Amino acid sequence: MNSLETLLAQGQVAQAKAEAEKLLAKNPNHRDALVVMAKLALVENKLPQAEGLLAKAEAQGATGETGLVRANIAAQKGQLDAALKAYQGVLAVEPDRAEAHFGKGMMLIKQDKAPQALEALSQAAKLAPQNPVFRYRLGQVQLEAGKTDAGLATLREVLTLAPRFVPAYLSLSHALSSQEKLVEARKVLEQGLKAVPNQSRMLASVTVLSMALRDLRTSYQAASALAAQRPKDADAQANLAQLMLARGQIEQARHLCQTMASLGVASESLKMAEATCFEAQEPPAYDKAITAYEQGMGLAPDGWRAANNLGQLLLRIPAEPANANLPRAVTVLEEAVRRAPDRPEPLLNLALAQARLGQEAKAKELVQKVLAMPLAEDTDLHEEAVRLSQALAKA
Repeated sequence: MNSLETLLAQGQVAQAKAEAEKLLAKNPNHRDALVVMAKLALVENKLPQAEGLLAKAEAQGATGETGLVRANIAAQKGQLDAALKAYQGVLAVEPDRAEAHFGKGMMLIKQDKAPQALEALSQAAKLAPQNPVFRYRLGQVQLEAGKTDAGLATLREVLTLAPRFVPAYLSLSHALSSQEKLVEARKVLEQGLKAVPNQSRMLASVTVLSMALRDLRTSYQAASALAAQRPKDADAQANLAQLMLARGQIEQARHLCQTMASLGVASESLKMAEATCFEAQEPPAYDKAITAYEQGMGLAPDGWRAANNLGQLLLRIPAEPANANLPRAVTVLEEAVRRAPDRPEPLLNLALAQARLGQEAKAKELVQKVLAMPLAEDTDLHEEAVRLSQALAKA
């Protein structure tokens, strides 16, 4: 490996670029410098520039480095067969070239050739045992191929090798979560946050896992840290607002929503949190809650949650006569169903609204659609659908 490649391998990109430019100023045909500049152009997605630099380097004679760059260019252009052929060409000359085995493996997995991909990626990790990226990709493909134990073990090896390698923490946590090992998955993320404090993606994942585990305290702590790190991120702020509401911190949540509105930060989720705050007032500010939900619907033209929640609100607002809000509730819930026809929540709420309107045939049809969905029988939603179906059958 020449000195320029060594600088790149060490992550000293700026210095490698500066040294390559110096060499090219003295000798415009310096092959090693041309290859490095081609690699940097490729990283910046400047394909024409990378190809031009590579052509000049190849004019000095092809090498393993030029072959790898040629393969990487083909891969970036989506030319999988050409890239695979180029990687194999490098291996024909340099059979122990780890980067070529890695590139070959990545092309094979994109062609759905998992067994061959695993073989190539395993060889890359074996030849470059200190490279966390090679081992990380191997672990991912092992998991995708159903080799769960091997994949988990490989990802743990990555974290031992590179304790600050964030993608490995996220992938390992996700794999454990998919096995319902939520506590273990959260411990992985907590370990990662010790190595990389306040890392936004891991904070977000900790929040989700803690909520799944009903650990409101940890969820709130992680959400607070993420919101502080991203003060104008609507999703992060909405997540914190929802957790404040879950903790009964209505005034804090309302203040947060108002602060975001004053900054011009808005989202469906923030408006939903704001609506909940208005409804929780004494007496409830139903008109303001309705307006907030309507604004949420406008902010997310394809979102169904604000429409669904507005429909539910209209169903429970005291009215005189009692069914005064039902026609509007039906209209809003029909819109929620239109936006998300495969979600059971708006379908069931629409069925309830139709039943209260006396439209029993429509209600029965809707509730049967809900019961036909693959819902766990011990969920509140399934049990409520069963109760409505039974009540309609007696009507």
